[in-house]
Amino acid sequence: MTKKYLPHVDGLRAIAVLSVILFHLNVSAFSGGYVGVDVFFVISGFLITGILKSELEQTRSVNLAQFYRRRIKRLAPAFLAMALATFLFSMLVFSPTHFQRIGGALVASLASVSNFFFWLEADYFDTSAKLKPFLHTWSLSIEEQFYLLWPATLLVLYKLRLRTLVLPLLFIGSLASLALNFILADGQSDFLSNHFKVLADLVVDGKSTLFFLLPFRIFEFSIGASIVWLIDKRMPWRLLNDLLTWTGLGLIAYAVFKFDEGMLFPYWFALVPCIGTALVIYAGADSYSRVLISNPVAVGVGLISYSLYLVHWPIIVFWYYLGGELDIADQIAASLLTFILAYVLYRFVEQRFRQPKYFRFKPAWRTTALMAFLALFASGVHSYSAEGWTWRAEEPIVNLAEVSDAGSFHKAYYGGAGYPYYGPVGASTDPDIVLMGDSHGRHYAEGISTVFSKGKGLGLYMASGSSCFHLPGFTRITEGNDWNKICTDRLEEALGYINKASTPPLVVVSHSWRFQMSVAGLINKGESKIGISSIIKGILELKELIGDSPLVVIGEVPGAGVNLYDIFTRPMPLVFNDFDRESYLFNTLPDHRPRINNALKEAAESTGAYVFVDPFDYLCSNNKCRNTDDQKRLIYSDTAHLSKFGSLYLIEAMQSEIEKALEGRLNE
Repeated sequence: MTKKYLPHVDGLRAIAVLSVILFHLNVSAFSGGYVGVDVFFVISGFLITGILKSELEQTRSVNLAQFYRRRIKRLAPAFLAMALATFLFSMLVFSPTHFQRIGGALVASLASVSNFFFWLEADYFDTSAKLKPFLHTWSLSIEEQFYLLWPATLLVLYKLRLRTLVLPLLFIGSLASLALNFILADGQSDFLSNHFKVLADLVVDGKSTLFFLLPFRIFEFSIGASIVWLIDKRMPWRLLNDLLTWTGLGLIAYAVFKFDEGMLFPYWFALVPCIGTALVIYAGADSYSRVLISNPVAVGVGLISYSLYLVHWPIIVFWYYLGGELDIADQIAASLLTFILAYVLYRFVEQRFRQPKYFRFKPAWRTTALMAFLALFASGVHSYSAEGWTWRAEEPIVNLAEVSDAGSFHKAYYGGAGYPYYGPVGASTDPDIVLMGDSHGRHYAEGISTVFSKGKGLGLYMASGSSCFHLPGFTRITEGNDWNKICTDRLEEALGYINKASTPPLVVVSHSWRFQMSVAGLINKGESKIGISSIIKGILELKELIGDSPLVVIGEVPGAGVNLYDIFTRPMPLVFNDFDRESYLFNTLPDHRPRINNALKEAAESTGAYVFVDPFDYLCSNNKCRNTDDQKRLIYSDTAHLSKFGSLYLIEAMQSEIEKALEGRLNE
């Protein structure tokens, strides 16, 4: 590979970073803009391998210490500046709940393992991505892990005189990486389950495993690395290079405009933008159309692409946190601020600290950088271990006296926390009540257990551990899990509890009906859209399956719409002068109740097959829905799930209706 500057590669960087920014700004046309990261990975594979190959061919070795010094000088100053500014601003505005996680993410990003941090954190109850200002560092961590492994690997191959095997090994590595994507796409592996149970439990979320971990991305770097051996052997015909360039740009554009974040990724889908990027790198310099990506504007954006990537996501997160969803004016303003701050970061940090004098001739700068790193690292560790520095929060206007775990309120005080997903609660051996559903069924566990198990000695069995309809014939159409098997098995498990009871138990079913309807399908019927009529039919079929057991169906809860614990524990700096926490004690009642609640109620009345209970009846009145119970404890643990207090409040309110249904099981 020649050492000459390739401006079209900076043009590709511009395409990549702009795609990512517009995707994160929720510009609908750029639904697949996240593939800009994959474009970066291919570029990194190409550039780093080119540097290493050139040094190996000239000196027959690689000075790894010098290589890593160059990488640190290139990446660390701007990163540390972004990390410091992001952490300090987060300290001013984020509640302890989120700031604790931010501290952990800061530490992980400084250690180049933030991809592992966010992977391990990813689950159904994970915090929204829009509240994680360091989330974008996952891709930087993957790149840094590549920088750690690939130079040493290439050096060993050259030292062993196996340079002719590099391309075959890149090809084999790519195939192995792609194969891993297919093997763990649904998060299931019999081999891991049989021999490495702990690891098998970690990869059950196939989608996040593929997305966050390097082994599933190796083929992207390998595609870029392979171009190094081909780029000096370009075809001499510019028209052919034009064809290849346009094909590559077309593939990238297709991914950017046609992909969406619901797709399993990278999987084989990533081949589309990655091959497209490789074609542009290979042919773009000698094509007639190179002006498209080698013009001064594209190159200029490409040159500041690293700074753009660093600053854009924290700006979006802060904007969202302080002002809610971004409208068009917000998107434009956030974009302008991103470019202004990125240019400042590039001009006064990136460029300045690339100069040799700042590290070679001014040791004080090395000391300053090291001290900044250590100070940030220590601050992150302390904020994470000290529950997000709760001393910053205002005196709450709600009752948080019983809450001791500020860092994980939702996981600790969610209405189903501490209860089994499937099986008996406590010492129950004979089910009197079987609670079925997704997490919006499980959040009634605290209330039912307190009122009916502890209060009346009734046996409670849980069947609420999978996020799909617990109804016959239903599955989910999302990728990442074998939903046909999961949904069927979990329903059969629930029916097994019902059938083992000496007296037909009361069956209580609740879901996040609207959400599940948006992702549900019917097994073997290929339906991608499920209507309310299908759900009602499924409920009636469930009633036939459970026979004499009475059935209670609970509708949607109003939800808070915001994380109440976060709202009531935010610090109050100047940016929150007009922030009125008392307005969050109630929500304004929507113009009408959810259609699904009305439809379920009408079906219950017309068929008489089940009892329908509507949470709106107990939480809402006078056009307002309450967010706290009578003791001013939070009813919701996050935006929509009931807390333990909310679970108890609603079940106590519904107690008479549930007791009537319980009496009915003895009279069937």
